[in-house]
Amino acid sequence: MNKKYNFDITVTDNTYAGELALPYVTAAVTGAETLNKGRARVIEGIVNKAVINEVGYSGILTAASCAGADAGTVELTEQIVTLNDLQVKKDICRGTIFPTFVAAQGRMRRDGNIPPDFAEFLLATAAERAGTELEELLWKGDAGSVWGLGLLSNDGVIDEAGIDASAMKDFAEADLGTAFSKATILGHMDSVFDAASATPGILQKPGCGFYLSYEAYAFFQQAVADKGTEGNYNKDLKEVTYLGYPVYPTFGIPNTTDVMAFTYPDNIVVGTNAYTGNESAALIPKYQYDGSDNVMVSMNFAVGVNVAVPSDGVVGFNFS
Repeated sequence: MNKKYNFDITVTDNTYAGELALPYVTAAVTGAETLNKGRARVIEGIVNKAVINEVGYSGILTAASCAGADAGTVELTEQIVTLNDLQVKKDICRGTIFPTFVAAQGRMRRDGNIPPDFAEFLLATAAERAGTELEELLWKGDAGSVWGLGLLSNDGVIDEAGIDASAMKDFAEADLGTAFSKATILGHMDSVFDAASATPGILQKPGCGFYLSYEAYAFFQQAVADKGTEGNYNKDLKEVTYLGYPVYPTFGIPNTTDVMAFTYPDNIVVGTNAYTGNESAALIPKYQYDGSDNVMVSMNFAVGVNVAVPSDGVVGFNFS
């Protein structure tokens, strides 16, 4: 027997601004894999831009003497994180999405009003998707007007021109030549690691490791499995490492591009306008105004990315 369901549920106009918007805006930002897995440094409370200063010393240790003398150099580097204003504007049909919510919750309210947690469900699912798209922008940038500087490109395509204009443009380069595969991946990682070894102090940074695509990560797992323990690359496939250094599979690096980066989480800086009061999230009952059956999820926030120390890293790519 057919059963008729009434999806004509009502929605109140819920607007969250400032701290009230944080659960949803934060979910959109930290939905990016690089952030929610602690593979970058996040700075909140930025309005427009933030300056990142790093102090570097070299040659300051000398032989002891009675008089002493100034020795060595001090270098101050300055990097700018510029925020990109982002928004989510998405119409969602009440009748289409409500059965999904019911299935997820296992229950339904029968009083004719939209459950308060349904509003949260709409905002949270939209925020989750926004986070996934943000992950790609962090690494690839954008060819349009959505995003500016990305970690490995500034135009949505990771190629030599994109890398040369990216946040990691001053990283050392390892020319990898051939395509990634199970047979070549360890050799490519050797080349990147050799280049990283020539960068003073980088190998001692906490969390220092490889950032690469999920396909490259799979090739690495296969190569390690073939070697067993003889190569000393890794002894436990549950926590795959390269000579003890982490290997981070990264959704923002596409499987279609053979590229990897070697750096540490504190060197990847992501800034947001959280806690500034300029972020907002809203659920707008459009059906009350335009005759549709839609509600709109609306979010406004800002995010930007850069590296803290321009020379502390290596990009591996076919630069030839």
